[in-house]
Amino acid sequence: MRDLGVAVTCVAAIDDPGVPDQLPVNVQVVPVRDHSRVEDVLAGLASAGLAPADFTAVGTDDEFSVVTAAVLAALGGARGIPVPVALALRDKLEQKRLVRAAGLPTARCAWAASLAEAKGAGVEPPLVIKPPAGAGTQRTWAVRTADDLAAMPDEAGPWLVEEFVPGGELHVDGVVRDGVLVVAVVSRYLHNVIGVRDGDLIASTTVEDPDLVERTTELTAAALAALGHRDGVFHLEAFHDNGSLVFGECAGRIGGGMVAETVLAKSGVDLYAEQAAALLGVPSPAVVSATPDVLGWANLPVPAGRITRLPSQAEIAARPGVAAAQVWKRAGDVVSDPSGGSHLLAAKIMVRAPSVEAARKALVDTADWFAGAAQVVPA
Repeated sequence: MRDLGVAVTCVAAIDDPGVPDQLPVNVQVVPVRDHSRVEDVLAGLASAGLAPADFTAVGTDDEFSVVTAAVLAALGGARGIPVPVALALRDKLEQKRLVRAAGLPTARCAWAASLAEAKGAGVEPPLVIKPPAGAGTQRTWAVRTADDLAAMPDEAGPWLVEEFVPGGELHVDGVVRDGVLVVAVVSRYLHNVIGVRDGDLIASTTVEDPDLVERTTELTAAALAALGHRDGVFHLEAFHDNGSLVFGECAGRIGGGMVAETVLAKSGVDLYAEQAAALLGVPSPAVVSATPDVLGWANLPVPAGRITRLPSQAEIAARPGVAAAQVWKRAGDVVSDPSGGSHLLAAKIMVRAPSVEAARKALVDTADWFAGAAQVVPA
């Protein structure tokens, strides 16, 4: 945004100590208790002498603030994602209703106020229970049998109960402008994301099958049209099984892990620059320059506890096949059980390889090495 010549104000959670260090000195930071609550953001802006009408555009890359940003943009008459579209990009029940109405295959689902109500929602196991507007598999369960469903303790909702969709999970990341795809990079997870609950590695590699890429891109374009998302970035997930494709869900922000870095390395398109351009309504800067190399990324977790040793960024980057690395934790940090969600990680890697098999091997080997090199004691 700054590079496009606009003044930037960043509303950030007051308990995020990393925010000031991550932003340029000429970016105004407005600290609030919860940046996903409209009330908190409005009060924070008012304390800084600002109001929604003072801005020409309002956007976010935070999943939980997508609707908040849309509402603030509407209040101030600024550019932003329209509120109904923002809701469709967040609420999975509304999302699936719109996608199904457009004739695209997606899981049957039902809304429930509690887990007790979810047990009578009319969707038979195997099924998935998750928050309607969650992210990162947090508070998400795969329920395989009726006994498993009956044994689940009651917990406050609301919940989305949806039929389990078989097959491997794909993710598509890219940019849409004026309803036309600028770029869409298709990748396949090594394990379906819900597998993080069982300790599976969160990782993916780009798909190199031209037919599957074409069909998944067509599904993506149709789903974005159904959701009304015509300008901005997206992270869409789908399931591929025996040649069929089923829509999973779609977010109006950049994907997690090292998705942005992978898309840049694979296609030459910078998703952050594209997000800024779309928000301001200026032409897309994209110049697509695809490479035949296979790109992939992985989140590297550590067990719950206090970290006493963690490999450095240089050590990780020196591993075979690793093209980039990020370290998100340090010695002394206390970390939660990584099965709680895909966002619970200690480091990230991106790999580059001549084949899918080689890329997957580099991801798994590096993850195994990292798990052995990290040291964690009970907190």
